[in-house]
Amino acid sequence: MKMNNLGRQMAWAMVVAMPLWFGSCKKENAGGGDPVTPNAVEGSWKISAMAVTEGNESVDYLELLKNLAGEAVVTCMTDTKITFNSNSSVTGVPSPACNSADMGEYNPVQDKSTWKTNGNKISITSSEGSETYDYTVSGNTMKWNIQTQDDSDGDGVKETQTTTIQFKRV
Repeated sequence: MKMNNLGRQMAWAMVVAMPLWFGSCKKENAGGGDPVTPNAVEGSWKISAMAVTEGNESVDYLELLKNLAGEAVVTCMTDTKITFNSNSSVTGVPSPACNSADMGEYNPVQDKSTWKTNGNKISITSSEGSETYDYTVSGNTMKWNIQTQDDSDGDGVKETQTTTIQFKRV
């Protein structure tokens, strides 16, 4: 009887220990950090921050937009849920604050778009064209960066601007 009891205890100990042993094994990533995978993008997100950087100057785009277009536009953008589906489609649930038809022009991801990743790049394609961003996902935060050239000060010289969009998983 005692051997039977000891055998059961050993079996239960193995059942409990196996997931811990396998869970402690991990593949080493030569690049450091967690690899970015399409599964990391899948799910629902809301815009939490936007910035435009030119040289050493950075502008909080949401604050600028609030001053130019009103707080309702910013609330619409930051409260709209954007879902990246596993079938590469993008769907959105607009915030109740979205009460104007032209508010969609400020949003970087439109409903009925598609998405795909390639390495650390994410491409968003809509009826208006395609944009490709560098992206990272860390925990519940996703960041997109894109560089553009624009003569923002009218001096005939195109300056490089970096737009950063930050999303929080919901």
